[in-house]
Amino acid sequence: MISFDLKLKRYDFSLDVSGEFDDGITAIFGPSGAGKSTLLNCIAGSLRPDAGRIELDGGVVFSSVDAVWTTPDKRRIGTVYQDGALFPHLDVQGNIEFGYRLIPQAIRRFDPLDLAEFLGLSALLARKPGELSGGERQRVAIARALAISPGLLLLDEPLASLDAARRGSILNYLRRVHAEFKIPMIYVSHSITEVVSIASKAMLLRDGSVVGFDRPSALLLRAAALGDVIATDPAAEYTRAERFENILDGVIGESTGHSTMVRIGDLEISTRRQNRNPGEKIVVSLGASQIILASSMPQNLSARNIVKGTVAQVWSSDGLVFTQVDAGPKIIVEITENAMTELGVTVGNDVFLVFKSSSVDVFDA
Repeated sequence: MISFDLKLKRYDFSLDVSGEFDDGITAIFGPSGAGKSTLLNCIAGSLRPDAGRIELDGGVVFSSVDAVWTTPDKRRIGTVYQDGALFPHLDVQGNIEFGYRLIPQAIRRFDPLDLAEFLGLSALLARKPGELSGGERQRVAIARALAISPGLLLLDEPLASLDAARRGSILNYLRRVHAEFKIPMIYVSHSITEVVSIASKAMLLRDGSVVGFDRPSALLLRAAALGDVIATDPAAEYTRAERFENILDGVIGESTGHSTMVRIGDLEISTRRQNRNPGEKIVVSLGASQIILASSMPQNLSARNIVKGTVAQVWSSDGLVFTQVDAGPKIIVEITENAMTELGVTVGNDVFLVFKSSSVDVFDA
């Protein structure tokens, strides 16, 4: 459990926030300059607030009233930054073991080599950071952060420098890390794709203040009421510049001709032919704008995928409508307001999702 109530003033920026996060994955998101990284740095201890209080797992690490200040190295917090921040002179194994060697043996929970295997790094242990891809560097950074046996994992825009293939892969690893090790995470991002994909709760910041705290989809449902805060902001990549990607875990099925079937839970979809073996775990990315929404079963189409589902949520932003459709997995579809009106899309309606095999990107898990 993480709770905070803090104030900080720096030049022309002020942070005045309070909140309480549980042991799940909590996202902090908002446009550039909202105060996301500043809040994370206050929790980590690399930045000292002017006033307030921070508690981690029942212990006070900062209190301006009681004059309490716990230094960063005593907080047992693992941090992963956008660029990984690896030590260039150390190989992968040396980077992972760096913090591990500094903590008392009594509190060590993980063996560095076990972490390397869990994160798919065993074959890379002798390589230097300059010999790794962006996704590999981020996996090393995650392993290094876990090696100190943290009580909390902070992730500051960890996927910002990665392409879609690597982002999907790292999101999958982070979900596995949380499920396996039960370590609370605070995930900072300005990407609503990442927030919806990974977080159970989300805090929306704007100009150093909390605008909302709820399930990610619930915050988006309030976009109309928060239109002056969200939809009109040209820097809000989560409403305009970014195109939403559905990132889903899948398993390779059988291949025939030019296509390969992929199972996502109980749902089976067609993708371009994959050079992978049946049963292999993968990550699927499907753009919300690549899906056609139909109110009745379409006929005589070239698209290979027609999926039936039920509209679970609807929200609008900047002239676009986003619908979350429960088709087994929950899939978000982007349509226009005119299309919503013509189709009569409302919560509870049965609809059909139509998309081409070529619209589905498949990446290693």
